[in-house]
Amino acid sequence: MLGKREKTVNEKRMELTEHLGELRIRIIRAFWYLIVGAIIGYQLFPRFYGMLYRPLSQEMARQNKTRPPIVNAGENKSRYAQGQIPTKSEHDALVNDVNELRQNPPAKPIMSIVFRSFQEPFLVKLKVSMIFGFCLVLPFILWELALFITPAMTPEEQKPLRFLIPLSALLLMGGVTVAYKTMFYAMQWFLSYLDDFPQPAVLMQDPNDYILFFVKMMAAFGIAFQLPVVLMGMAFAGIVTSKGLLKQWRWGIVLGALGGVFTPSNDLISMAMLGVPLTCLYFLSIILVRMVENMKAKAKRKAEGI
Repeated sequence: MLGKREKTVNEKRMELTEHLGELRIRIIRAFWYLIVGAIIGYQLFPRFYGMLYRPLSQEMARQNKTRPPIVNAGENKSRYAQGQIPTKSEHDALVNDVNELRQNPPAKPIMSIVFRSFQEPFLVKLKVSMIFGFCLVLPFILWELALFITPAMTPEEQKPLRFLIPLSALLLMGGVTVAYKTMFYAMQWFLSYLDDFPQPAVLMQDPNDYILFFVKMMAAFGIAFQLPVVLMGMAFAGIVTSKGLLKQWRWGIVLGALGGVFTPSNDLISMAMLGVPLTCLYFLSIILVRMVENMKAKAKRKAEGI
């Protein structure tokens, strides 16, 4: 009996070792996927950054076009700083420029992207390339995760994944698309507040801050749009029912409102563009959960031979 017990322990150790070896292989593959994705992202940086930067650049271009640039008093007269003495007419022109600028300061700001250090352009390019590479290879990483998890699941447990994974991918793309459209309104809303400050107010945007904000918006919308997948998974596990969700429909509206409140941009348009779809997704989830219940009932009848 002791020998049999020792054999069982060895088998368990071997099984654990095999699982750890399999996990190591999957992690290494995921790492190489990220490397390849980052290289592709680095090569396609101009296109991807142009798309990422477009919400801000478009609003900057519109603002700069409608607002006169700041006039530099004595423009093209920098030689006087080198010790040259201006003539009387040039001196009078300089005085007039300064007086005009003081009496009529530019009422609108100038906006541009500004790097704060010499290595920042490279770091921004590297960061954007890695973000793009991660998005590009995410399906392959999820596939490796599925290959690691599914062998430990029964065929019945694997069936929901065949439906939930494609649905999750579609909802993620939908959330990211809505977030990208929302960025245009968010930039317009944020930049409009420059008018509330004494002019000239100049925006010198750090690209790192903009990229971080952009990623937060994409992540917030992408995660929020996973609500149907989460509720369907809970329905497969028997945690929630369609009747229960329908009975608590008011909480669905509250959930949509809270989702809008926690939008990174906090402007009304962005909150509405997240809150309204989130509320609609809640009611859509009720229908999808009902479908799950029908699938479970059908599978149960089939198992019982009815």
